[in-house]
Amino acid sequence: MSEEINNNTPAEQEAPAPAPAEKIDASETAAKVAQLDLDSDEDIFDNMQFPEPDYNAPPAVEFHDVVKRYYLYKSEKSRFKAMFTGNRGVPQHQALNGLDFTIYPGESVGFIGRNGAGKSTILKLITGVSFPTSGEITVRGKVAALLELTAGFTQDMTGRENIYTKCLLLGLTEAEIREIEDDIIEFAELEEYIDQPVRTYSSGMRMRLGFSININIKPEILVIDEALSVGDARFRKKCRNAILQLIHSGVTVLFVSHSTDALTSTCNRAIYLKDGKVHFDGSVVEALDMYNADVEEIRKRIREKRRAKKRKAKERLKQLRKQQDMEKDKK
Repeated sequence: MSEEINNNTPAEQEAPAPAPAEKIDASETAAKVAQLDLDSDEDIFDNMQFPEPDYNAPPAVEFHDVVKRYYLYKSEKSRFKAMFTGNRGVPQHQALNGLDFTIYPGESVGFIGRNGAGKSTILKLITGVSFPTSGEITVRGKVAALLELTAGFTQDMTGRENIYTKCLLLGLTEAEIREIEDDIIEFAELEEYIDQPVRTYSSGMRMRLGFSININIKPEILVIDEALSVGDARFRKKCRNAILQLIHSGVTVLFVSHSTDALTSTCNRAIYLKDGKVHFDGSVVEALDMYNADVEEIRKRIREKRRAKKRKAKERLKQLRKQQDMEKDKK
């Protein structure tokens, strides 16, 4: 079942190259993925080849000239006052500045950039948590979001009741929830606790339940914001393998992370955001090289400023000592 959402608002003999056989090809990977036991210790993420996206199908996600501004309130009092003044005089931060990109079904796209570049804002717009100030966003398909994994849970309701509540909010029918209920409980490893109130769960148990719900609703678009670090090492591997299965089933994956390893193993395309715009769109390795070069340049400028400040402070101290010596000579 697919749904379409439109948010419209105002050398000599060179050493031989490594043999291709050292990497698993896409068909072999797909076969291994289909047989993958999520509880096993095997992890083929680092050797995987991505399936070919469907470029003939309508895009899964389209952003056209998208602008997003946030009001910057000094306090809750100023926020309350702005309700009656129409936000007049309240400063704004422009998170996105005329953003354009297209993502096709089956693509695994990583968003990279410095803090404040607009990565998480994009994910919120795709999931409908937020809306653009202007521009057009089109999302085709059922979206599952691994953002705030425990958001939406009612603490006094049991894990099972929260499964039904959250799945209903995600648009599933009761019949569809019954079909995946056992899978959610089994994946989250909460069998003996599932009928206990969520307030009695540890934070790890709540995160496992949230992750399991979103993985098992059979999404067409999976949105991930630094959510692969769920639970212990064994469970994290289980989560990575579950995402791998979704990728090879044709699910479109949108991933925000600062981890180079996570991006290179999860994505076959990267969008580098800078100043609220697409600065580069293409290979993950090229995007990361460009991003790291920019970060190093920024660090270099910061170091230069610090050295300049130190030189200025030393010069000032030298002048003060000279002045003190002159005063002593006068005496």
